[in-house]
Amino acid sequence: MTRDSKHTVQVRDYFDDRVADYDAFYDPPSHFARWFNRVFRKAVYLRRDLALKAARAHGCRTMLDVGCGSGQNSVYFARHGVEHVFGVDISSEMIKLARELAERAGVAEQCEFEQLDFMKMAPGAKYDAVVACGVFDYVERAEQFLAHMARFANRVIYGSFPGWTLVRTPLRKLRYTFRGCPTHFYRRRELIRLFENVGFGRIEIQPVPSGYLAWAVREA
Repeated sequence: MTRDSKHTVQVRDYFDDRVADYDAFYDPPSHFARWFNRVFRKAVYLRRDLALKAARAHGCRTMLDVGCGSGQNSVYFARHGVEHVFGVDISSEMIKLARELAERAGVAEQCEFEQLDFMKMAPGAKYDAVVACGVFDYVERAEQFLAHMARFANRVIYGSFPGWTLVRTPLRKLRYTFRGCPTHFYRRRELIRLFENVGFGRIEIQPVPSGYLAWAVREA
């Protein structure tokens, strides 16, 4: 068995320890928290909504949700027309929550979850869309990761990418470093080169307040 890298262990431990904090982004405990997230963390919802929009635009009926976390996005996709969602995450605690959420939401038959390191996932089944929302923040080798996503995709590969800003980026980098979790940030030209090198298909990039949403479409 291949030993996990230090980077992988740090990211897994970080999310195992902060399951409730992560889940609260999507299911805030109060009206104020919901308002705060919608105003100041709206990219969390934008990246989910645009992933679904891109999937619908290209007739995607199945989806691989990479870094699915507590399953909030997977369940949302299933409730809004995606017939089958397979969610994978490196955190076992997140996967437990995801399965529970799918049961409560009544979409357990549409959603499947597995705890694993995506980069160790052997190519096999294909999905119409492969999405990674809030994942590339913590990916050590972005090009290899995106290329691995492409191995499972029939039509669309999609990801959210935090961007560089003068104030917010250094503060976030410092905060996560203090917590023992590595983070990564991207510029538009880097994303273009990243997607071109993978060569999956036509590239689209949309700026959002926290960075970029980017996807590639394989034409029929």
